[in-house]
Amino acid sequence: MIKSGDQFIAGRSGGVIGAIVPWRGILAGVAPAHIFHAAGTRNLRVGGLACKVAYIPSDADLAFFPILGACQLTELAAPKLGDAELKNAQHSMRCRISDTSWFIAYVVLPLGNLPGPGDSGSPLMQDGNVVGLLLSLNMHTCKGIAISAEMIKEVAERKC
Repeated sequence: MIKSGDQFIAGRSGGVIGAIVPWRGILAGVAPAHIFHAAGTRNLRVGGLACKVAYIPSDADLAFFPILGACQLTELAAPKLGDAELKNAQHSMRCRISDTSWFIAYVVLPLGNLPGPGDSGSPLMQDGNVVGLLLSLNMHTCKGIAISAEMIKEVAERKC
């Protein structure tokens, strides 16, 4: 069963499924769009399935791809200040949300244990819910940026 935190391959790179959400009557995986722009493809493989990015909004670094196989819906919640965890199929790390807006959560990461290549899209978790997905990090300040679950929900509910 495919779920939030599972890794995927796109071209010669990859990333992590940040969430699986209802989208236009089906379930779709959500990951950072920059992964597909850099890979030069909209095709990906996850859990033995071939998928294709169907929607990249112009105002958010998100990509939605229908998953035509068994997958687990992600529980989303609004991020709040305080302790959190970045968690994917390979590893997890404690972190802290230091600031939020309606579409971004700023994350303070642990020294010496920063996310690496392929961790983009990792779910940001609080109280068992995904509150965002990792977009980028600054290795010099040990801070990251995650797009919030609120923004993921808003984009997933769009009609166009």
